[in-house]
Amino acid sequence: MSDIGTITELEPEDGLGWIELGNGDRIRFGGTACKGFVPAIGMTVEVHGTRPGFRGTVKATEVTQVKGAAVPKAKAGAPGAAAPAPRTNLHTLQSAEVRADDLLLGLLGRADVDDTLHQDLETLHFEVQPQRAVGLGCDNPWIYVVAMDGGGNAYGLYTHPLLAGHLPLPWVFWDHEDETVKCLAADTPTFLQGMLATAGPSGVNPAVIQRAHGTLVKVGMPDAQGQAFADGEAVTWLPPGDDVLRPLDQYLAETDGAEMERGLLAHASRRHDAQAKKALYSLYETWQWTVPS
Repeated sequence: MSDIGTITELEPEDGLGWIELGNGDRIRFGGTACKGFVPAIGMTVEVHGTRPGFRGTVKATEVTQVKGAAVPKAKAGAPGAAAPAPRTNLHTLQSAEVRADDLLLGLLGRADVDDTLHQDLETLHFEVQPQRAVGLGCDNPWIYVVAMDGGGNAYGLYTHPLLAGHLPLPWVFWDHEDETVKCLAADTPTFLQGMLATAGPSGVNPAVIQRAHGTLVKVGMPDAQGQAFADGEAVTWLPPGDDVLRPLDQYLAETDGAEMERGLLAHASRRHDAQAKKALYSLYETWQWTVPS
């Protein structure tokens, strides 16, 4: 059973809002409940399910925009001013079918409707731009970019098939100059805490860090001090670094499939070796691994 209503209130500071139904009932909703759209006051939506929320308040579990309903225009008082384009980063990530944890989903949903948080994240050198890394010229197909650092490098999730069936997915950093990939954190809470800890030494205003910390805690980040990012963790599931990378012929003759795949991926993604890429994708086809487009 579903109900049609109108979004009457949005509270960016909490990432929540209210939907008023035709019979006058009010239903609470959060950004993660909105499927395929960015909420706006005045928008007509359909509530597909509810559950008891905090102190018994009815909360929507899934909300969709009613087909054909227009997105509200800019408020009166600004003649000729065009309404700003809505941010749709949560929808972009969900449409990519990337397995993301609730904290990341809550963060993106909140940043889509909260201008202050969106700006604070950019100040923290975390410019939210969900996309496949291949769109940035990266030849490692398993990186799903969540944000850019303002210098052409990217923060993202590593969605390799050996990891993608499990949560949490690890966070990695892709350097666009040498095309190396480093592991920064095993999960989203650790990553966000590390991002905040790194911001201070990089010269970010402490007031921005403190405000962002408080908002991220509201979204679900543990209220604890993190460790600043260093050179990344040494992990066995990423392609080997140049210091230990063996010649391509050795990987082509490798009897350990996992070792072969990691080596071929290193040669294909960092050295752009056509032979390595052809062999790698042939291996994926044999294993029936679908490479993200």
